[in-house]
Amino acid sequence: MIICSDVDGVILNYIQGFIDFTRKEKIPYSHNPELYGVISNFPDNLKVRDQFYSGKYLSQLKFYDDSLEILNLLASKHELHLVSALEPEQSKKRVENLKMLNYTTLQCVGDDRKEEIVIEEIQPDVMIEDRPELIEAFHRAGIRVIFPDWHPYTKGMECFATPFSLWNEVPYLLHNSLTTD
Repeated sequence: MIICSDVDGVILNYIQGFIDFTRKEKIPYSHNPELYGVISNFPDNLKVRDQFYSGKYLSQLKFYDDSLEILNLLASKHELHLVSALEPEQSKKRVENLKMLNYTTLQCVGDDRKEEIVIEEIQPDVMIEDRPELIEAFHRAGIRVIFPDWHPYTKGMECFATPFSLWNEVPYLLHNSLTTD
């Protein structure tokens, strides 16, 4: 089986990493940082994002509970491809962050190319994604999609994909998808 996964928000806790960054750097925000689009509502969004990306924070994001162990288990039995919407110049930091994870390929392709790379190049049997518009796009392309349901912004995606609440559910979801195809 070919499995493809997004990284930020799925494997790594990008939102908490960004919140920790804003607190350590004393960057005030006037919005709820738990919402999707955590890099927004700042007087200069690009400056704040660039500050986050230029430091050590991006390469020190924490894995979601059990994601590392489960993905390494899956990688021992299947092809595991990782695709990130991070720009290619951030690849080195992403590789550093994922050094304990066994994967077949990792591509930082930028926001504009992610959908195309997954659908046309990787052509996975299963995609693990958290971004609603990409969940829908991959579903329309005939790719089975599973998504983490712990984000408020993924509510309602059940009509396009299968939710999971804990990473230890993922092997069972994948096994069930093999037996129902």
